[in-house]
Amino acid sequence: MLAGTAVRLRPLRAEDLDWLVAECGKPSAFGEFEPFFLGEAESLRRRFDADGLLSEELTRLVVEDLSGRRVGLASIESVDLHSRVARISATILDPSERGKGLGTDAHRALVSYLFLHRGLLRVEAFVASGNRAARAVLRRLGFAEEGVLRGRLFAHGQRHDVVVLGLLYEEWSRRSVASLAI
Repeated sequence: MLAGTAVRLRPLRAEDLDWLVAECGKPSAFGEFEPFFLGEAESLRRRFDADGLLSEELTRLVVEDLSGRRVGLASIESVDLHSRVARISATILDPSERGKGLGTDAHRALVSYLFLHRGLLRVEAFVASGNRAARAVLRRLGFAEEGVLRGRLFAHGQRHDVVVLGLLYEEWSRRSVASLAI
C-alpha cells in the first residue's frame, strides 16, 4: 500500500472488480478528457486472476480516501527498467470528490514510490490537452510540459492532442529537499 497525506493506494481486490467496471462505465468518471478502456468485464476478471493487475507492463491501484472509501483509480505503466522510466496516471472517478487534492496526493504518492523505492530516474504522464486541471496538478508537482502528441487520442468521435509531461529524479529531489527547509 502506498500512502499519501489524503489518500491510500492499494492493489485491487476481487470485490473491487464490480465497482471498477461500474464506475469506469459512467460517463462522468473521466469526463470529456480521458476515455478509459477496461475492456470487457470478463477479460478484466481473467487479467485480475492471472496477475492481480500488478505487472511490470501495467499496475492498477485503487485510490481510497483516509476513511477507506474508494474514490479513484491509479496506474503505473510502461515501466522501462533499463531506462528507469515509467508513466503514471491517477483519476478521481467521482466528480463530487474532485478538486479536494485527492488526485494531487495520489500522483505525489506514485512519484515518491517510483523514485524512492523503484529507483526510477524519470516519471511521465500523458494528459489530454484540454484537461487543464490534470495538467495543473502535474505542474504543481514539478512536471514539465515537454510536448504535444497531435491527434494521439480518439474519444467521443474525434481525435484529441495529448500533452506529454515529465519529471526527472534530480528535479523532484531538489523540490523535495527544498520543501523540508524551515
